[in-house]
Amino acid sequence: MSTGAKVGFGCLGCFGLFLFLALLGGCMSLLSGDTADTSAPAASSSPEEPPAEEAAAEEEPEQPAEEPEEEPAVTMTATHGGTTGDTLDDTVYTVVNVEIVNDSEDSIEVNPIYFSAELADGTVVSDWSDAIFADLDNPLDAVTLQPGQKASGQIALVGEVDVAAVTMEELFGLEDPVTATVE
Repeated sequence: MSTGAKVGFGCLGCFGLFLFLALLGGCMSLLSGDTADTSAPAASSSPEEPPAEEAAAEEEPEQPAEEPEEEPAVTMTATHGGTTGDTLDDTVYTVVNVEIVNDSEDSIEVNPIYFSAELADGTVVSDWSDAIFADLDNPLDAVTLQPGQKASGQIALVGEVDVAAVTMEELFGLEDPVTATVE
């Protein structure tokens, strides 16, 4: 069979599927018995004067219902952990101790590669691979936290830096990021 014939049959099949779905949708709308009121609303006798319902709404603006602030389902704390060396050379790292608590109803993934740090000067550092050889006492492990569980460990940043905050977010942004001020 020639290429032109294959393309023709493919296009015919797509058109046939589209036609079938259009007919099926039309039949379903006829069988459902839904009738829409297509008549135009009655014209007001004085267009400058708003209807009574609208006038009452303009006089008293609705106050939004105050909802109690919800506690975040996943919380994190962070503290300065001093400095440490490198397992291979004389590089110095700043250590941050983190603890993540999962009070949500779902499990969450915790991984050191999900972390970024904001320095005191506003710079954001997020390259975990630069600190892979930091000599940490308790490195943060990649774990799945079930509801009610917590994980703690250390993350490192290259150099002696002043870390203001750390943020944890999943690699693909499937969860809301969690940020903690470093104390």
